[in-house]
Amino acid sequence: MLENHPKLTVLHENSAEKQIAGDDDMKDVQSTPPSHLDDEASRLWKAIVPEIKKIGYLKKIDQPALELYCRYYALYIKSEQLIEQQGLWIYDNDNVAVKRSPGAIQMDSCVKNMKSLGHDLGLTFDSGLRQITVKEPEKPKQDSPLKEVKFGADV
Repeated sequence: MLENHPKLTVLHENSAEKQIAGDDDMKDVQSTPPSHLDDEASRLWKAIVPEIKKIGYLKKIDQPALELYCRYYALYIKSEQLIEQQGLWIYDNDNVAVKRSPGAIQMDSCVKNMKSLGHDLGLTFDSGLRQITVKEPEKPKQDSPLKEVKFGADV
């Protein structure tokens, strides 16, 4: 019984097709937001991509994770708006909070996903600090009485 499988092709190590595919992943992330992102996600994309390009450590291969990060941010904003309208809790007839509102649950999910993706993408405060390199000042050499003996080496 034959099954329908796509035809696979083998790319040899030095083939031009393999080099083109590999080179494309190492290009910079696109400047314009992908068309499928909503307004809020596109706004974030336009704000952070120029900064990312200055540093230059995210490439096209990272773009799907960056798109998800922007989408979760847009969902986070919508969750905030939902919480403003409905509140953080759902109450029973006795005015006792019985469970968290859907907006609060969605907000928590967005925060967790953004933290995870942000860490993977290097968009955290900590990873930003890793980009800063501080050169240790050179320590002045102290004069040693052994220098006068002239062993031929710095003491």
